[in-house]
Amino acid sequence: MIRRTHPFDCNISNGQLAKWLILVSHRRLPLLRRLYTAFLNCDIGTPLPDSTFLPHPFGIVVSSGTVLGEDVVIGQQVTLGNRNGTMAAPSIGTRVYIGAGAKILGPVRIGNHVIIGANAIITKDVPDNMVAVGVNRIMGKKSAYWTPQD
Repeated sequence: MIRRTHPFDCNISNGQLAKWLILVSHRRLPLLRRLYTAFLNCDIGTPLPDSTFLPHPFGIVVSSGTVLGEDVVIGQQVTLGNRNGTMAAPSIGTRVYIGAGAKILGPVRIGNHVIIGANAIITKDVPDNMVAVGVNRIMGKKSAYWTPQD
């Protein structure tokens, strides 16, 4: 079996634990899902696309209703969820990199080819091809790393 790597970074790929977590997120097998997510300390409330990359699949929380695009990289300890009791989840574009410990909360839209820095807290929309760090700090410089070469 060929190991699939990220289109822009050949060092990012899914290990066996991540592949099983993505598979379990698609199935409605309550006991297996509960055991596996408890083992990894994850709470995945929505099916993850097959193209999602989880390099370190530990402590990840994805709220139900969250929409993920293709080739999204999610680091460890990331939370994608609701904010202040509002049941509105984020929408993540294609080829987004979400660094370790980042929190994306509320009904926000993260554009395509965006980089979310480690431990960032995002509660505002992030436009395409941008870098977001810290607390809602969107850098003025476009993300060259994920932008397709023209």
